Amino acid sequence: MKNIKYITGIIALLLILSCSDEYLDVNGSSSSPSNASPELLLPAAQKNSADMLWRASISNDSDISFNLIGGIHAGVISDAGDRVWYEPEQQYLILNTTYERCWENTYRLTLYPYHLIENFEEDGYDYYKAIAKIMKTFHFAMLVDTYGDIPYSDAFGRGNNTQPTYDEDKAVYDAIYDELNVAIDMIDNAPTGTINPQTIDAMFVGNMLRWKQFANTLKLRMLLRQVNTGENLSTKFSEISGNGIGFLVGTASIDPGYADQTDQQNPFYTVHGFNAGSTTPAQNHLATRGNEVYVNFLKDNDDPRTTRLFTPAVSDGEIRGIPQNVYTNDLRSEATSALGPGLLKSSSQRLFVMAGSESLFLQAEAVQRGFMPGDAGALYKAAIAASCAELDVPTPATAAATYESTSLNNLINWNTAVANGKEIEAIITQKWIAIGMISGFEVWMDRVRTNFPSFIPIPTGALSTTFPSNLLYPESEYATNSANVPTQGNNGAFDRHTFWMQ
Repeated sequence: MKNIKYITGIIALLLILSCSDEYLDVNGSSSSPSNASPELLLPAAQKNSADMLWRASISNDSDISFNLIGGIHAGVISDAGDRVWYEPEQQYLILNTTYERCWENTYRLTLYPYHLIENFEEDGYDYYKAIAKIMKTFHFAMLVDTYGDIPYSDAFGRGNNTQPTYDEDKAVYDAIYDELNVAIDMIDNAPTGTINPQTIDAMFVGNMLRWKQFANTLKLRMLLRQVNTGENLSTKFSEISGNGIGFLVGTASIDPGYADQTDQQNPFYTVHGFNAGSTTPAQNHLATRGNEVYVNFLKDNDDPRTTRLFTPAVSDGEIRGIPQNVYTNDLRSEATSALGPGLLKSSSQRLFVMAGSESLFLQAEAVQRGFMPGDAGALYKAAIAASCAELDVPTPATAAATYESTSLNNLINWNTAVANGKEIEAIITQKWIAIGMISGFEVWMDRVRTNFPSFIPIPTGALSTTFPSNLLYPESEYATNSANVPTQGNNGAFDRHTFWMQ
């Protein structure tokens, strides 16, 4: 779907939002974007949701995002040997300024407009409000996963509330899980005459069943985050598997009108692809490379996705990754593999929010752990096939079946994984392969939660031998809200604070 006619309105609204210093204050003034209609707010908010995943700023310094730092820490992305784009991340140098716009702009540019939609006072917008609740949950969960305690119940209070209190992370998770149920109920019980956002919705073009399935899959993701907490989650797992909604089929993605024009490209392509209207490499194109461990796992196992994920090195035509935090001339940009055609399809490609393969891997894990009925092996194999299709591997079902069935590796072949008690490790490892370059944040959180893949080394020269599991609260919070910012441990980002990592 193309929403080109909304681009002007989106840009105007973004400028209002981005220039506001009081992004946690809904002041209700006549010049406030709170008076904007849901028809204008929704495409702006969805565009910003995409930007937060791969371009956490609308300014030129756009080489930060949740998925970028996630992909680096999950052992998927490395820096080319003649670049120093990602040196601090690969050294585990995490400060209060590290990726702080991920925090700031999640509140300012995504949660705020969704909040305005949710609280719009005119009747007939139940579908819009349900979408806003679902997307607020998506972003709030990401903040909890990254930081722990966050402003939630106090975040959007009217008045001069620029110093919101912090809610405990577990309480936020419980609250937003309940909000997903409220959103599903709103969709199911929307009154006659409810406006369908078909021509506005940049994700599912008003298909409210798909919105419910996305919400149900977010619930599944959140429950699996918590499997190590000791909490009895069986009732919730039974509810999501038996409510008749089902889970996400195919990919959840956004296209607010991406085009091969400056400031209208897909944000992933903007950062890692090529400049608009040219073959000039974008700012990170020559730096972003695959971690040698990730690339070698693909190559060593004849993975059909290898040439879709990476291109041959210019110097000798080999597919070659690079160890993290190693800067040598023999591993320069020309001697290592750039991102491939399965990732960089075009400047107007849709941007992944949740891959269909992830949905299947989540289901496979839940079934294998005994939380839901089903065939874990069949779901696992279907997830690999979905990943091949997402990367445009020729004859993806056949390629995936051959890859899985002929391998002797117990992290690829399901029967071998079962024989060796490696089912969960195989699911998480194959998910790492499938979405590592698409949803790096998710595979980072999987590594924090499960320690899989288990064979990713700490980078050479890293400042700590402990794997980083979170970010520090941003410097801006200490400057404006220091009385409420929770204390983080002596080891900063190497001392996990989020409740689900016990």
